Amino acid sequence: MAASCDHESDTPETGAFLCTFTCRLPFVLGVADDLDHDVNVPAEYAQKQAMRAFDRAPFVRLRLFNAAVADRKFSPANLEAAVQHFYGEDLGGPDTEDPHLYEQWISLETPAAPLRDESPSDGAYAFHRCLWALNAFLQAFALARSDSRVRPISSRELRPIVAIGSLSKDGTWAYSGPMLMHPDAKTRPVTRRLVAEHAQSLNEALDVILNASPFVRAQQWRARGERRRYEGDAADSIVSFQIAAETLAYELWALLLLDEGLTQSEVQARRDEDVPFASLLKRELASRLGGAWDVTQTSTDVGCYWHSLYLLRNRVIHAGYLPHGGDAEQAERAFVRFDRFLNDRLQATKKKYPGALRARLGS
Repeated sequence: MAASCDHESDTPETGAFLCTFTCRLPFVLGVADDLDHDVNVPAEYAQKQAMRAFDRAPFVRLRLFNAAVADRKFSPANLEAAVQHFYGEDLGGPDTEDPHLYEQWISLETPAAPLRDESPSDGAYAFHRCLWALNAFLQAFALARSDSRVRPISSRELRPIVAIGSLSKDGTWAYSGPMLMHPDAKTRPVTRRLVAEHAQSLNEALDVILNASPFVRAQQWRARGERRRYEGDAADSIVSFQIAAETLAYELWALLLLDEGLTQSEVQARRDEDVPFASLLKRELASRLGGAWDVTQTSTDVGCYWHSLYLLRNRVIHAGYLPHGGDAEQAERAFVRFDRFLNDRLQATKKKYPGALRARLGS
């Protein structure tokens, strides 16, 4: 069988060669092409013969390549065309001294031999190892250079493809094929609706935002949480989902109070009392909406939310925990369960709180 590092293979490919993964970084590091750095992996090969084959402990080699892109550093490639389209004026060509922007490509190379702590059934073991090493390198780089722009990344940020290959011990490289990165990504096709057809819905949405309608801010924070999770910023995603949950709960409480006959000023006075979030859930909402609100019962919607999002957010904020992508996915699932639970309780109490339900269904 030919040497291969196919990410989609069910059975891990092994042999005396290096698996290679070539991809584009979502940001540039600001270093020259000649960076060639090895990250030593603190683990042992699963098979002793791998040590003899590679004559060294497990590692991931990182190499960089800088490639110019169409845009110039200060004059975007299509600036003149845009001005010509809008105003029919010719700006002339860009300054010839204006340097080009560039993108940074990286190649990750690692022995095609599983390690003891890697799953024998993981056909993508080499890629997962390389991504771990890349993120360790990026964190070290950011720390060494005090560069806040450099950060760990998720595999989604390597879209659209990663080129897979295998590098033999004599330096011969063979292309295994492209690896499509997360085809589950949400597509944004160009709409075929006429501009005029968007006017009413756009104006309605603007009115909702400008008038601070209920649940709009919660939806915006939820969207941020979803976006940041997909972009690979797990910490920001978790914090955003928790802000969305708290905003949702406090705004819902205000609507319930209005349905009970309080005036807007009285509701605002209650909110100004700065009711702790835990008390809001366990006392204010629980007593009005009914249902299971015991945060210690992780099998319930509220308990799941409390442990998988609220307490996780506390670990991030108060203990400095650095979450990973799996944490962010868990947080999102917990938020969705909590959101649906509130909807279900509003439906169950719609006779008592019709205004809150109408506001919620219209959000």
